[in-house]
Amino acid sequence: MLAGLDIVTPQLQQKPLNRNRAEADNPRAMDLHLRDKTALVTGGSRGIGLAIARVFHEEGARVIICSRNPRHLVAAAKEIGEITAMPCDVTKPRDVRALLKRTGPLDVLVNNAGGMEHYGKFAETTAESWRRALELNVVSAVELARAARPGLAERAGCVINIASEAGRQPLRIGPDYSAAKAALLSATKSLANELAPEGIRVNAICPGPVMTDSWVTEARARGGARWQSFLKRASAHAAGRVPLGRMGTPDDVAALAVFVASPKASWITGAAFAVDGGAVRVI
Repeated sequence: MLAGLDIVTPQLQQKPLNRNRAEADNPRAMDLHLRDKTALVTGGSRGIGLAIARVFHEEGARVIICSRNPRHLVAAAKEIGEITAMPCDVTKPRDVRALLKRTGPLDVLVNNAGGMEHYGKFAETTAESWRRALELNVVSAVELARAARPGLAERAGCVINIASEAGRQPLRIGPDYSAAKAALLSATKSLANELAPEGIRVNAICPGPVMTDSWVTEARARGGARWQSFLKRASAHAAGRVPLGRMGTPDDVAALAVFVASPKASWITGAAFAVDGGAVRVI
């Protein structure tokens, strides 16, 4: 359990907001009206979550990130600046209750925590790996939305679920992960329909292959001493199936997330946005 751990509160001077610099160069730069909004990003210490937290901070939001790894939280807080970082295992109800008690009402909930923990094919999966995939990628997001619902309704807030291209076009490996992300997309639509009368919008973002630390971790695990060559081949293969010819970056996903959370997307709910360079070929 992580609920009893202290909140990480770095005493750092807030970095200048990139949006303000952009506005100085371009008076027509878009203001997404997120200043002083409260945004919680789960799994926010690295990769896509960190990029999302950074762009919300640049828009002037009050940003809270959580992760299971306190060391990663400290590093993220030092990198971004004046944010709040809290250790939390989102699969543990006790941690989730403690987290929401400390954050107070939210304007934005970004369910980014999740991922593929098993990289084998179906024959290599187990009942436990399927349960774990659903718990990490679906149940945690649903329970966070349930816990945050009163505050979101009070503020006409929104939920953004970070799903995956695998939810629409299953991968050759990790069938438990692909199924879980498909379930998250279905849950997104169900919650959007039910929570709309309360003023809560619920949407999903489906990233394609995005170069993050998890790619390096997997390359080290599977490539051994030649992990760098393994990573180069794997990333080249991933980019090869993308019509735009490259892997994505965390910033590609973050740019859409901050727009979807803003009042400029106030008539968008129940949507699932592909950020994949055209990788998913289905309609």
